[in-house]
Amino acid sequence: MSITRRFFDLARANITDFSQAFRRGDPLEGLSEDDRRVIDEEVESDTVGTKAGKRARQVRDAAEEMWERAFEASQRAAGNNPPRQRSSEAERLRWYRTLELEPGATLEEIRKSYRRLLKQYHPDRFAKDPEKYKVATEVTRNITVAYDGLTTLLEQQR
Repeated sequence: MSITRRFFDLARANITDFSQAFRRGDPLEGLSEDDRRVIDEEVESDTVGTKAGKRARQVRDAAEEMWERAFEASQRAAGNNPPRQRSSEAERLRWYRTLELEPGATLEEIRKSYRRLLKQYHPDRFAKDPEKYKVATEVTRNITVAYDGLTTLLEQQR
């Protein structure tokens, strides 16, 4: 499969996911009945201009929330889970093993190992063999996750 085709498929999937966020209907659809009642009471007690402004802000906030939910759902569907704030000790050790390093390596050593491993396993080196290309893609994803996790961890410790 060509890279252009893969990008096209990815873009089409994301557009489909995002389009669901803007479907017609009640913009406050995800709110509970209590929240809707509070909003309606606030709107009824104000002037026409204030009501319109509040309603516009509520619709905008609801649209932003739906957009964020759709984006997060598309990221999860694509396998791009958002990074967690805390990593377990086992996960950190796995990251070091993935980068072929000893625990406690410096940021410079992590960067060197990351670059060396990406050169070694980059999918473009295996473009002619689809099976090797798939495996190389997965390996580089794991290497990148390990690198991102360790650099974030070390930069937070500074």
